[in-house]
Amino acid sequence: MSTISQKAIIWARGRLRQQVGAGECWDLADQALRNAGGKSSTTTDWDDDYVWGTAIELKDVVPGDVLQFRDYVVTTNTEVTTSFADGSETDETTEETVERPHHTAIVDGNPGAGWLSILEQNVAPLGKKVQKHKLATRTMDQPSKTVRKTVKNDAGKWLNATIVTKVSITVSGTIWAYRPQAK
Repeated sequence: MSTISQKAIIWARGRLRQQVGAGECWDLADQALRNAGGKSSTTTDWDDDYVWGTAIELKDVVPGDVLQFRDYVVTTNTEVTTSFADGSETDETTEETVERPHHTAIVDGNPGAGWLSILEQNVAPLGKKVQKHKLATRTMDQPSKTVRKTVKNDAGKWLNATIVTKVSITVSGTIWAYRPQAK
């Protein structure tokens, strides 16, 4: 027999790239739970921290559980160092920030190691359409990656190079996890 979480995620996956309701993040979780025979959130005011069932630990989430975010920010810093065979070196650093100031999403998968796969709408890049994203749930450094290949240096000369990429992820804000409940 399927649980409410299992039914909710099947329903939500079937809506990928479609708009659910008015396209708000709350609409996706609300409709997925209602179509699965579950209860919606206990509160519905636009700025409430919605409660979607029984609170659970983030590490215990399964597909179909619901996440509620408040002031959630994930900042990813990527540093690429290219060391050339002639001894020269270049560094490039980029920063990407993803914000979920007041947001609701559905868990699509829990691979662990500080990552979740989620379904959500009312976010970039597809706006009000349901989309799948990978989300960091804790601050962490990714293992460095090293590759060797021939690239152009700043003078336009092709040289053998070692390229080291380091990724650091910083997470702030709050995320609550809920197991949906029957009506």
